[in-house]
Amino acid sequence: MKSYFGCRLGLVLLVVLLLLATFPLTGFAQSPHLVVNTHRLNIRSGPGVGHHVITSVPGGTELPVTGIDIGRLWFQISGPTGPGWVNSHYAIDRGSFSGVPIIDSRPANVPVIAPGQAHLVVNTGYLNVRTGPGVGHNAIGNVPGGTELPVTAIDSGGLWYQVDSPMGSGWVNSHYTIPRGVFSGIPRIGRQEAADPIAPGTPHLVVNTGYLNVRSGPGASHGIITTVAGGAKLPVISIGSDNLWYEVNSPAGPGWVNSHYTVTRGNFASLRRPRVLNDPPTPALSGPTPRCVVNTHRLNIRTGPGANNDIITSVPGGSHLAVLGLSRGRGWYLVEGSFGQGWLNNDFVVFRGDFSRVPIVQ
Repeated sequence: MKSYFGCRLGLVLLVVLLLLATFPLTGFAQSPHLVVNTHRLNIRSGPGVGHHVITSVPGGTELPVTGIDIGRLWFQISGPTGPGWVNSHYAIDRGSFSGVPIIDSRPANVPVIAPGQAHLVVNTGYLNVRTGPGVGHNAIGNVPGGTELPVTAIDSGGLWYQVDSPMGSGWVNSHYTIPRGVFSGIPRIGRQEAADPIAPGTPHLVVNTGYLNVRSGPGASHGIITTVAGGAKLPVISIGSDNLWYEVNSPAGPGWVNSHYTVTRGNFASLRRPRVLNDPPTPALSGPTPRCVVNTHRLNIRTGPGANNDIITSVPGGSHLAVLGLSRGRGWYLVEGSFGQGWLNNDFVVFRGDFSRVPIVQ
């Protein structure tokens, strides 16, 4: 009999222990939390990379969630050092989030949107608001994801929108937003109106980038006369010897543009083409004189010894160029030709002459 009651008591204790072990796990499994899914994850003082890092936690850490930013990218959590914010892209969500409050961290002076009013909804973590339509303009501030920005104008290129922001009037890149409302009455700014339409068949270029520089000569080393917006049509006057730079009529007069950023239209058969400068070497480029012969179809000449430098021009295969110097890394030659002086990658040329005469150029 004692054995029977002892077995019953043991069984009851086992059931109680199992229930005690199960309830906490079940409760945590249902509570909203994130599991860190990267090597280390920063916990910040606010919802955005502009806020300072409080601490960082290793991968696999479980963080209870106490709030979600209105942009739904940043989650407020209870971390090892207290409350903070983490980027949810680097975590896996677990549990039920239905009761987690949405926290509006936007500034109090966000403009109010009227029904049907044209506006953009920021569709990224943070978006810069700039003083003008382009990344070359200074940022006056940034706004978090989910912010609604009334639109007051659209740039002629159709990429940059002028908006009312908490910092005042500014420009944003529309690629990182979602349009809402009616845009039919929004004015376009900077649209280029041609004085005379281009006749059918006239050789011209259509600008195929946001903005394109028009320069005083055929190369990036020449000064900028003006810039034209994407979609602008530029009648072509002539083609440079490198077939890369085209002389065009621009709103500021004749100038040169890099054809890589354009689409050709019309009949180009009658255009002036300057003579390609790949003549045999002159007497000055013979014997021990350091020189090189271009050993590829076309080779870029750059403003400095590296592919990150601007292209001055490009020269065709077979061109003979005087070698004036060698880069410290010994991978680039300083050369001279009809374009003046520039640098080329010596992997694509054949050297001729006395190499000992070539100095290392600072």
